Amino acid sequence: MNTGVKRTGNASMVRPLVWFFGGLIVTYVAGVAMFWPPAGEQPSQAIFVVLMFAPTVGAILARLFGGGRIQWGRPNLWLLAGLIPAVAVLGVYLLGASIGWDTEDPSLLRAALVAAPAAILSASLSAVGEEIGWRGFLWPMLRGRSGFWVTSLIMMVIWWVYHVPLIILGWYGDVAHLPAFTVAIVGITLFIGVITDRSRAVWPSVVTHGAWNGLVATSFAATEGGERVPAFAGSDELMGEFGWLAAVTILVIGVVAALWHTRTMAGPVTPSK
Repeated sequence: MNTGVKRTGNASMVRPLVWFFGGLIVTYVAGVAMFWPPAGEQPSQAIFVVLMFAPTVGAILARLFGGGRIQWGRPNLWLLAGLIPAVAVLGVYLLGASIGWDTEDPSLLRAALVAAPAAILSASLSAVGEEIGWRGFLWPMLRGRSGFWVTSLIMMVIWWVYHVPLIILGWYGDVAHLPAFTVAIVGITLFIGVITDRSRAVWPSVVTHGAWNGLVATSFAATEGGERVPAFAGSDELMGEFGWLAAVTILVIGVVAALWHTRTMAGPVTPSK
């Protein structure tokens, strides 16, 4: 099968990429500097909002001044595919509860599932700040000259580097759980790459990212007594987005989806408007 892509010259990529990464880095550094927390305290949510929209700032600058293009696309049925990772992790957590890897609170889980659409929507409002840059701008541009696997590798490295400073600072997870987080980055990059190629739209990636942040990262938390309480509890080594259960699950899903995609894609991938 032809899994090639429409080729574009290297020169046409330089200007938009300079604007993209320049805008992203300046916004990222400015956000860290402006909202650096007092010694011994965790940062406010403001810093995460700024950093999550740094890729969007870069994409807009690349569009306005670098001649780049943002692939918006139209909402389609691939939006539903974006829920697959969160649903799969839920299944693994339930299996884990049955064999003693974790514990489940049925009443909290029911409440979490009822509130899941609201949780996904809320998390997607911030996830869209990343995805406009990553899958709206950068992925289509790279796919305009590279194959799926090369583009995925580049995206993995960039996305990993984007998160690592916060992990090292202890503001987002911790260094001890970086290996599991790295595995998760590999898997989710592959999966989101597949649904972005197939849908030729940014919106399925927003749903995937939002569902992951809103459900998996919180261990399917529900509100109880005014606080968010996880429906699943267990070792930090296993649970949450820095745990091995979610990491291995998304890696398997990502690899399977990527192998299917690259073997069945019948034509070149060209970005949509």
